[in-house]
Amino acid sequence: MSSMKKSNKKIFNVLWSSRDFGGAEIYVETMRKTWGTETIALENLSIKEILSLTYNISFGSDNYIFHDIRAALLGFFSPNRKHITVVHGPGRSILITKVIIFLQAFIQKKVILVSSNIFQMQINKRLLVLENFSTAGIQTDDTTNDAIYFGRISESKGVYKMLNFWVEHEVLGKLHVVGDGNLLNELMECFSNQSNICFYGSKSHSEIAIIASKCRYYVSFSEREGLSLSLLEAMDGGLIPLVKNIPSQSFVYEIDGIPSIDGNMIELVAQILAIDSFTKNDRKTLQKNIQNIIRARFRNKWINTWSDLLNVRPINQKQK
Repeated sequence: MSSMKKSNKKIFNVLWSSRDFGGAEIYVETMRKTWGTETIALENLSIKEILSLTYNISFGSDNYIFHDIRAALLGFFSPNRKHITVVHGPGRSILITKVIIFLQAFIQKKVILVSSNIFQMQINKRLLVLENFSTAGIQTDDTTNDAIYFGRISESKGVYKMLNFWVEHEVLGKLHVVGDGNLLNELMECFSNQSNICFYGSKSHSEIAIIASKCRYYVSFSEREGLSLSLLEAMDGGLIPLVKNIPSQSFVYEIDGIPSIDGNMIELVAQILAIDSFTKNDRKTLQKNIQNIIRARFRNKWINTWSDLLNVRPINQKQK
């Protein structure tokens, strides 16, 4: 772990797990690289360590950022408007999520929502919608027509439907599936004989970037997302998104030439094959448009807002 420079106070991101592919985990890793924050994963702590952490949150001088609902519960031990809660999605129970957002908007310095679709009521000025951003170093080399999905392997992510689509249309490139979850073993067994699907299991952030950089498309059939960091990282690297047109992802369809996966699947295949047949320069133009929109809409605002909230400049600016 690395601490904030030129300050006795530390800034800790607190979240439940330490897995490499989750949205909150990716978000926290981007904050660590950008501002030098430290990370605490609750699932790795003993009861004694959790009690010690709770005491420090209540009475210590350090600042804490709680990510998602389980970690946010610790924020109730310090109702002094000092710490920050970040809500990354609706969670398993949208009602519980909304109750916690409502209550914490009165006791935290800020409650940050990564998408306005999570909670529509504007309670006070401490409730802030700050759309996600993350970068993983992905840079498509566009030498294959392969696609990648990286994220949680679960029923809620529409993984079965995505895999079945890919199996039924072998004219498409390989689909690289990266991540862990309760469906992984079942899916690996079910699709073990499919030459155009490759399973990797859990991989580190840097390993995902290497695999994704060899792909042309990012694909996800998930119908319920906050604002997917996997999607943003893929688009920041120039991958062409094949995702559902849901409210949190509607900005994707503001880009000319993006295939729609909400209609007829035969038409979707035709749209993908049309992109594959583009000249290299035409496809590069599309990929550059994707990157420009992501960076203009998400990256600059995200970095500037967090720099103000943390009262610290990004590490790369400090070194100049």
